[in-house]
Amino acid sequence: MKKNSIPQFIGVIISFIAIWLVNDFFLVDQCLDNSGTFNYSKGECVLVNGEIQASDLGKYLIAIYFFMGLLIALSVSMLIQKICKAEQK
Repeated sequence: MKKNSIPQFIGVIISFIAIWLVNDFFLVDQCLDNSGTFNYSKGECVLVNGEIQASDLGKYLIAIYFFMGLLIALSVSMLIQKICKAEQK
C-alpha cells in the first residue's frame, strides 16, 4: 500500500464505523423505543403485535449514508495528511 493512500484507507474505515453507528441510531433504537424487536438478518422491526414497522427515513437513508461517508472519509484523510505534514517539518 502506498504511503499516501493510508490516510484515505483510514478515512474510509472511520466512515464505515460512523455509518454503522448512525444506522443503529436511526433504525434499531427507534424500533426498540416502540417496544419492538429488530431482526438483524432481515433488517426490519417487528412490533409486539407482530406488525413490521418500516422506517420513515428508509427512502433517504442510502443518500444520507453516501454523503455522510464521503464527507467523513475526505475530512479524516485530509486531517491525517495535515498532521503527517506538520510532523515532517
